[in-house]
Amino acid sequence: MAVTMSKPPKPLKVKRDPSVAKGVRWRSSEERQEAKRKIAAIRRAAELERIQNASTKLDLSLLRSPKFILGLLGFLVVLGSLVISSFRGPRPTTVSALPQQQNRARRSLQAVATALTLYRVHTGGWPEQRLGLYALARNYNVPGWKGPYINWAYKDPWGTPYVYKMPLSPFEVPQLYSCGPDTLPETNDDIRVVEDDFTCNEGTWRRPQPEATPPETPAP
Repeated sequence: MAVTMSKPPKPLKVKRDPSVAKGVRWRSSEERQEAKRKIAAIRRAAELERIQNASTKLDLSLLRSPKFILGLLGFLVVLGSLVISSFRGPRPTTVSALPQQQNRARRSLQAVATALTLYRVHTGGWPEQRLGLYALARNYNVPGWKGPYINWAYKDPWGTPYVYKMPLSPFEVPQLYSCGPDTLPETNDDIRVVEDDFTCNEGTWRRPQPEATPPETPAP
């Protein structure tokens, strides 16, 4: 009787987990995300450092350019002239220009005095001190105002505003003058108007205003 031998059994193959390898430790998803964040932070820091280094570098060739040198010299010359002029102060008025400027100031003051007289004839009083000469160009709800009486600047030829002082009594004229070349009030070079300058084509400032007649009362 023949004996048949069966084939030896095949060895069993064990499937290994691919996430587990000998000597290798696999990171979790949280660890991988943390590593990516660190890498991104390192890249950002490197880019920022590169930008800062590029902005601090100077182009030395520009400093050696003739155009740059000439422009710098021109700027220094202009700056020096401005500094010197600031220490010198305002330029004094020449003697030859004084009579012409003084005559112009006198004519302007006479025109202002005429405007003030018209204002008084129409309104019955002088402009209030707080309004000054601006009351001649703008109506501040003053009864009888028929201006504007002037429409030009309120400064003298030396750039100083004309001085107006309201009188204490209604039977006096206001003070009106220019500070003159020294631009200081109450000095010898002040240019003032006199009482006779306060006239206009509608009368004089001394003319009394017509009194308002009281309304008639009906007879009983």
